[in-house]
Amino acid sequence: MKGLDRREFLKLFAASAGCFAITASSVPFVSSIARADVAGGPFHFPQGLASGDPQPDAVMLWTRVEAVALPTGNDKPIDVVLLVSEYEDFSSVLVHQTLQADHVNDHTVRVYLTGLKPDSTYFYRFFAGGNVTPLIGRTRTAPLPDATRPVRFAFVSCQNYEQGFYGALRRLVNDDIAAKLDDQIEFVLHLGDFIYEHTGDVPQNETPARLVGPMPDGSKPWVPDGTHSWWQAGGQTPQTLADYRFLYKTYLTDPDLQAARARFPFIHTWDDHEFTNDAWQAHDTYFGDGEPAQVRKLAANQSWFEFIPAVLSDAPAFAGVPSPARDFKPVALANSPMGETDGNLLFQGTDNLKALASLTIYRSFSWGSLLDLVITDLRSYRSQPVMSEEVKAFIKGAPVPPVRIVKLLDAGREANDGAPPATLTYADRTLPNPRLISPAGTCMGGPQKAWFKDVMKKSGATWRIWVNSIPALSMRLDFENLPFAGLETGYLGTDAWQGYPHELSELMNFLKSEKITNVISCAGDYHTHAAGRLPLDPDAEVLSYAAVEFATTGISSGDMFSGADRASRTSGFFRRMVMIEDGAGGVQENFNNTVVNGLRAGVLTNYTNSPTVGAMFRNERASPGLSYLDTHSHGYGLALVSADKMLVDLVNVGDVSRDMGPEGAAVLRRTRFEVPAWGPDGEPQLGEPTFEGTPPFPHQPPSA
Repeated sequence: MKGLDRREFLKLFAASAGCFAITASSVPFVSSIARADVAGGPFHFPQGLASGDPQPDAVMLWTRVEAVALPTGNDKPIDVVLLVSEYEDFSSVLVHQTLQADHVNDHTVRVYLTGLKPDSTYFYRFFAGGNVTPLIGRTRTAPLPDATRPVRFAFVSCQNYEQGFYGALRRLVNDDIAAKLDDQIEFVLHLGDFIYEHTGDVPQNETPARLVGPMPDGSKPWVPDGTHSWWQAGGQTPQTLADYRFLYKTYLTDPDLQAARARFPFIHTWDDHEFTNDAWQAHDTYFGDGEPAQVRKLAANQSWFEFIPAVLSDAPAFAGVPSPARDFKPVALANSPMGETDGNLLFQGTDNLKALASLTIYRSFSWGSLLDLVITDLRSYRSQPVMSEEVKAFIKGAPVPPVRIVKLLDAGREANDGAPPATLTYADRTLPNPRLISPAGTCMGGPQKAWFKDVMKKSGATWRIWVNSIPALSMRLDFENLPFAGLETGYLGTDAWQGYPHELSELMNFLKSEKITNVISCAGDYHTHAAGRLPLDPDAEVLSYAAVEFATTGISSGDMFSGADRASRTSGFFRRMVMIEDGAGGVQENFNNTVVNGLRAGVLTNYTNSPTVGAMFRNERASPGLSYLDTHSHGYGLALVSADKMLVDLVNVGDVSRDMGPEGAAVLRRTRFEVPAWGPDGEPQLGEPTFEGTPPFPHQPPSA
């Protein structure tokens, strides 16, 4: 093929990594592809195929093969043939290569394919014997660094297999197939929670949409004891590599997920559930303050590397900044004490450091001249959360963690301009400050934060996309504005950036002071659509902003509104702030209103049945910077990036409790936002949303 670089065939990576490097070049078409030497018997590809981390001249391809007669083939290597073409009918072939899938890697295959043309579409398939992947893979390369054309991408998050079906992904695929060529999506950002590690992670009074099944090893099945009402009886946590592999293999049997991975190249980061709920470093958090879990962290890292196509050790330097990403490397370790912390609050226990160093995934890529992607890992290096069991007992009675307490604890010795209080007070209780001499908390960890700042500073693109697994937007309940309540304003959760407000403020101030513009955070985790601007300090007297964030809801995980519904069922007052019920089964999601506009607006809207009256009591600083919430939602985000603006659609498909089949889920609403590009002396602006379909409350009155 003209225009293709012909490069020397690169060496096979370490066999234990299950990764090959291949250079694309024209080869004669060989029809007898079944001639490859393979273990005996028929084969299949039960998890489909995928591509990831496209470069201008390269992309990572992936599949997993399995012998149908497992007793005779599951521990033997299997020869797999890869075909790559510029044509869907494979009338001309660029790659015809035999690879080996080994049981050491659970018969997964990763192929780093180089020598490709920029900004081009390629098709690929894998064969074993006479059997072939059921779908034809379609991927595309990134444009050259000087390309100026608009860019389209999608961003998704949170796909709990047992809580719902993936009809949103099928909708994404079907709409893209129907779109004109210039309107098609170029890549998908996956913001984490690709799997959920705890099976039975569904409220006890609800029926799971589908079941994962028992793990090969797994923890002792859960017996409800009143401490975790959202776990089903019989639920398990993974204990071994076999358990984590089992979860990926189960999730990847879903046809809608397979279709999406076959059509689009994905760019991944992880959140907590790829390892353990509310993860930090190599530590779990299921009971109390949790315990060290280095063996599980290592297994989680290895399985992610085996099943997620990502360019890590081969990731290019970015504007002169070396890439820190590294492929998985096995290491011997055990569960052991975490040890003492260093100046970045990273625990120095040998096994903790070994587990974290086994795989490094934060990295950065460019997509033409318009877009740089900065992909962060916000779990592996974060400091221990400040909301310990001791602190939770201290603030007992607070509906949500008070902003004041969290900020004091997180800032450590830097609180109050370097004069932190020796004793904390709440209600009539006191607590010796457990972080009196501690460094300020960190979500990124010191080395990643330095890299993040360096990449942001040296980025030359028009737009910088922060691939951010957790929301940075402020989501609060402003109890201090309720007369006679005697309560403090609190955070709606502290597992995201709200648990690390000091470092978030540091990052926003850095962007502002360095005049780094057009930064957009694409976030997941909170199971709600959200949009807003990120302030330098959300509690400053005058707000100044450094970036814009769009948080996408979950593909299938239980949404934020449903969680608030369950939590408020025993309280008439809080029920009013969550929903408006019409007595005939109809419900309006007043929680959107309450979080964005404040408790008084939410409660008065409920009592008067009038958003207009409620708006008269709006607190513009209820959740500083937050502009929009759609908490009763499932779906994804879409972005169109051009030189002068970015358009973002937050797509809500509604109910995911049923399998919608090959047609995919119907769209309940599309909410569009426009972000104009801003200069070094300007500030980000976020226009009012426009809607296609039924707007969420309170954007329409209850009677509508």
